[in-house]
This record gives sequence, structure tokens and C-alpha cells, in this order.
Amino acid sequence: MVSSIKVILDQRRSKNDGSYPISFQICFQRKTRTRSSKIYVRSEDWDDSKKEIKKSHPHSKQLNQKLNKMFADIQSELLLANEEKIIQYLHPFKQIAEKQLPVEKEILTVYQFAGKLIQDLKSLNKFGNAWVYEATVNALKGFHPEDDIQFEHIDYEFLDAYQRHLNTRNIKPNSVYLYIRTIRIFYNKAIKLKLVDKGSYPFDDFKLKPEKTRKRAIDKDLIKKIKELTLIEDTMIWHVRNWFLLSFFLIGISIIDLALLTPKSYINGRIEYKRRKTGKWYDIKVFPEADRIIEIYLNSYQSNTGYLLPIINYRTENEEKIMRTVKSRTKLINKYIKKLGEEIEYDGDITTYSVRHSWATIAKRLGFSNEVIAESLGHEYGNPITNVYLDNFEKKVVDEANEKVINSIICNLTDKS
Repeated sequence: MVSSIKVILDQRRSKNDGSYPISFQICFQRKTRTRSSKIYVRSEDWDDSKKEIKKSHPHSKQLNQKLNKMFADIQSELLLANEEKIIQYLHPFKQIAEKQLPVEKEILTVYQFAGKLIQDLKSLNKFGNAWVYEATVNALKGFHPEDDIQFEHIDYEFLDAYQRHLNTRNIKPNSVYLYIRTIRIFYNKAIKLKLVDKGSYPFDDFKLKPEKTRKRAIDKDLIKKIKELTLIEDTMIWHVRNWFLLSFFLIGISIIDLALLTPKSYINGRIEYKRRKTGKWYDIKVFPEADRIIEIYLNSYQSNTGYLLPIINYRTENEEKIMRTVKSRTKLINKYIKKLGEEIEYDGDITTYSVRHSWATIAKRLGFSNEVIAESLGHEYGNPITNVYLDNFEKKVVDEANEKVINSIICNLTDKS
């Protein structure tokens, strides 16, 4: 019962890029079966005498290790099998063979695996993360367009070359960091699902470091100048100023959460909403400055959309469509926020992100503790005892902090710098 196995480059069929599959050719009693390794290389990268991938291939070391392991696994399988099982193994009808052989673990390419993650995120309405994953895949395809890239291909050398590729295209450093960090997320998930061996993990040596971002907060005097601008009513810049200030008065509520507020969110002088990013519920007291803006829209801009503000101008149940609309509107809003900055002769950056950072900075300068600021923004901070205190008194504490921050804009209170 002698069976033989050898490694071949199966040149009977090629992929579009001119590469061929490396296969294991198994012979027994003059019957032959070819079993693909699902590894593809060009003929010039294959050493037929040594039955291995040449060093000219950028991932020869990892792929040869994988081939050797697969060869040993098949060899062990055949050595332990009796004659009947070997015959079944080589049977031309796949259904019979598959019943006798253990099911092989699915081998997914990086793009296939990422595609499944993206589908799962979208099914959970987590479109923000899904879009980051999609952008990461698109960026990686610009460097490695072939769809057969395996996780084992991604080593230190690959990551270093990919980082240099992104840098030569003048992609912002933090975008480069985001793309590579997301590949690391893919890799970690694949390891947890036992789709790739942990020994191949390349990120222990390849360190990621984001670039420190520019200061996002703006001074309270600038917010006051924006508030006091004379603008033509019902113009886009007038609406954006309203939304910018309302976001500030509601402790830096994000544009997505602001856009999804409904008249029913305004209950007994408070705004109640569930933050889209974290799923945490917020309950914020509406002070007179915020109330005046809300009343403008309650009285004059109600439509059949069901939303409090006219940021989304249609009704739909399609979550992805809503998120894409808000993303597009955020770009437009930031364009007009920049115009507001120009109107007050400010040459720095102001965006929707500035609001949350500005509120926190002003609160800090007014003397509020990090615990109170964190609680106001919906973050966790400090020791358990402090957190218990804030759980019991959070509304009162947060209301007092927000009132003083708003009054520092209206009444020009002195900061504790």
C-alpha cells in the first residue's frame, strides 16, 4: 500500500495575472489526484527541482513554510489511512471523498475576510466602522490589486512597503495610521477565528504611532463672536450658525445625533437622546439660549420628515441612506462653519468636532474637575467612588456645569486660566 505525494506547479490553468496554483499530486495504485494548496505563483518564481518558491517572490519564506506544513499534514493523513480510505480519498466523485475526509478549514483571502466583516457591520447598522473597513480595503487594493492576498503574506516587509506606498501618495499621516491599524484589526479577528496562525502576526515588530492632531478647541470669545454675527435669516450659513451653537449649548452633541433629534426628544425642558456612537442615553437641560434656537424650528421649519431640524430633508427607514446623507451634510456644514470663521477673521480650523472640544476646554478653565467634564461628555473617568457620586447626582452636576459654560459665552465670565 505505497502512496506517493509530490509538489507541482499546476500549469494547466492560470489566473488573470499569469500565476499558477501550487498543488499536491497524490498517486496510489496508478490513480492520481491533484489537491490545490490555494497558493499561486508565477512560473519564474517556482523552483521545480527543489519543489519550492524562489526567493525572488516577496513572500517566499512564509509561503514555503505553509507548503511544508500542508505537505506534512497530507503525508501523515495518508500514512495513517488504510487501503479503503486511500481509495476513497482518490475517488473521482467528490461527494464520496468529502464524506470520508475531514472538512478543511476555510481559507479566506484578506479581501474576502474583510468583505464578511463589512457585511456583518452593515447588518448591525454600524455603517461608520463599515465605511472605515471599506476605505481600508480600497487603499490596500491600490497597493496590492490581486484578490489572492493571504494574511501570511502580510509581514514586516509588506507593511513597511505599504506604508511607504501610502506616504508617496501624500496621504495624511493619521489616514496612513488608520489604514494600517484597521489591517491589524482584520489580522487580530482572523487569529481569534483560527483562520491564521498567531505565529505569523507581524505587528509586534511593526509599531504604529498616530500623528498628534492640531488643537480642535476654539476660545469662548470666538464662539461669542460667531453668536453675535449679523446674518440673513433662512440662509444656509444662518442655519449652520444655529446648529453650531445648539450643538455647543447641548454639551457638544454630534451632528448625527443633532440631525436625528425629533420634537419628541424635547421633553419637559430637557433634550433626551441616545448617542449613535456609543448607545448611551443623554438627558440635557435646555437653557434659554438653546431653547430660542429650538423654538425657531418647532414654530417655522416643521416638515414631514419627523426630525426637529432640517438637516435631513426626507423621510426614510434605510439606515445606510440616513448615515450617508448625514456624512454628506456634515461636509457641507463644515464648509459653512469655515465661512463663519472667516466672517470673524479667524484663520484657524473650526469644524463640527471643535464644539465638543471647546465645551470641555472652557469647562476646565472655569475650574470644573475632570470627573465632571467626563460625566458631562458621557465618558468614564476617575475611581469607582467618584463615579458612584456622579451616578447619583449627575443631572444636577452636569446641568450646573453646562449653565456656567453657556453663561461664560453670554455674560463673558472670567476663566480660571
